[in-house]
Amino acid sequence: MSGSTSAVRIERQTAEAELVSRLEGARSRIEQRFLDGGVVLLSVLDLLNRMVASLEKLSGSLDDETADATIARLVATIDQLSALPGTEETRQQHLAHIAVTEKSLGGYIADMQETLRYLRTFATTAKITGAAIPDFAGFADEILARIQFGSGEVNALGAKIGTLGSVIGAASVGGGQALERFHRSVPDIAGNLSRNAADLTAQRRHLSQLAGKVGASARRVQGKVATTLSSMQIGDITRQRIEHCQSAFGFLDDYLGASALDSAAAARLTALVRHLVHEQLIEIARDFERECKTVVGTIRSFGADIDGLMVLHGDMDSGDGRSADRAMRTLEADITAARAVVGDIEQAADKANALGSNTVETVQELLKGVKTIQLVRTDIHYMALNTNLRCGKLGEEGRAINVVTAELRTFSGQLDDTAERILTTLQSLKGDASKLGEAGAGAGGSLDAHLEEVLHHIRRAGDRMEEDMEALRACGADMSAKAGRIIGDLDFNAELGDVLADCSARAGELISHDLPDMTGLEEALDDLGSRIARSYTMVSEREIHARIFGTTVEMPSVPAAGQSDEDLFDDALF
Repeated sequence: MSGSTSAVRIERQTAEAELVSRLEGARSRIEQRFLDGGVVLLSVLDLLNRMVASLEKLSGSLDDETADATIARLVATIDQLSALPGTEETRQQHLAHIAVTEKSLGGYIADMQETLRYLRTFATTAKITGAAIPDFAGFADEILARIQFGSGEVNALGAKIGTLGSVIGAASVGGGQALERFHRSVPDIAGNLSRNAADLTAQRRHLSQLAGKVGASARRVQGKVATTLSSMQIGDITRQRIEHCQSAFGFLDDYLGASALDSAAAARLTALVRHLVHEQLIEIARDFERECKTVVGTIRSFGADIDGLMVLHGDMDSGDGRSADRAMRTLEADITAARAVVGDIEQAADKANALGSNTVETVQELLKGVKTIQLVRTDIHYMALNTNLRCGKLGEEGRAINVVTAELRTFSGQLDDTAERILTTLQSLKGDASKLGEAGAGAGGSLDAHLEEVLHHIRRAGDRMEEDMEALRACGADMSAKAGRIIGDLDFNAELGDVLADCSARAGELISHDLPDMTGLEEALDDLGSRIARSYTMVSEREIHARIFGTTVEMPSVPAAGQSDEDLFDDALF
């Protein structure tokens, strides 16, 4: 090869090497920028996936049937709570009535004791009067013994009634103050619970609606991010097409190094390849700009969507100043306060129930005692009657004794009358004591136990909702931090479009206006052209190649009917 030809070749290779170097810089920058952009978009997609997952968990807790049942149970419990002051007032009335009844029993016992003293006096008088009558003293002693036994029974009865009075008095102490406290505190607590339960229901409904809106918005952005990731294939396509331009010069060098073309033919073949690369670069820059506009437009649209998503997210976290998780904590505190008052009331109710049960048992014992006293009265009555009959046979000597024993019979009748009044009073006392238990019996068991169960469900739901809201807040914070950077980081054309335009302009400087004459280069065009064409992956590359080289490039077969869009896209590439 002559020195002139060698110099031309070196000059050509230098110019092409400089263009290849520029293309390599463009290829490298495009590859890195799209890789970085993909990482940013994938991180956004990950945040959206986390947000949607958190929303689904939150929606699950908001739509939980157990939560609805808990609120319904709480509302029913509030009705029971509101009834407590009235129940306690009824209990206090029963206690007051029992106290009055117990005091009346004390009067009856005193009457009995007085009657027994008279009976003892008359029996003693009868014994003295009949001292001279044979066997009468023993009979009088028997009457005195029965009277003494009756006195013991009455005294025992009085002691039991006195003990009962002490218990009733102790149970009644402070009842008025307690009732006043209940009247003062229970309505406020019940009102707070009702309002907070209603607030919680409204908050849950509002939060559920917001969660639906946020979820729909997040899924819409998810779709746009996925679409953008798909559109970002333009980066990989552009990178490949630049490599094809670089390889075209490499194939040219290899061919010229192995061929026997003279310098003029080599120059024409080189000019043709330069035209090919220039046209390819013009098309690459045009396609890149067009596709990047689509990508950036989509990014800008979901940038606005993310801003809207953050606004909705902020509404979920604040709403009207109280989110559902905080409303649950308020309700939890109110239920705890309600339990303290209910505990006092139920303690009082338990004491009243115990008093009622003990009173009923005591009344049963008192009734037995009264029955015993009635038997004593019957014994005295018949013993006095027998004395009357015996004295009637004694004539004048038994007349004085008859007068005394008649008094015995009269006063024993009084003892019987008092016993009947005591029996009637004891039955009344028994009825009042039974009502104490009825006043303390709430429907469905302990109200405090119901509140404890509701509190357990509210606390557990509050914990779960706090966790879900915290996860949502974390996603929102991450999203807010990234949202502002997304558009600037992913505006590929603003940075890379000029790089491609510069490469295209530099390639244009290496060519003349018209295509060179290809006469005599048919074999070279066929050989070199087929090598270059085999590297193509895009239909547009083959079309440009056919237009420059003047040869038909083998195309993929026509797609069969029924192929998917994805199949068609693959055909466009390959």
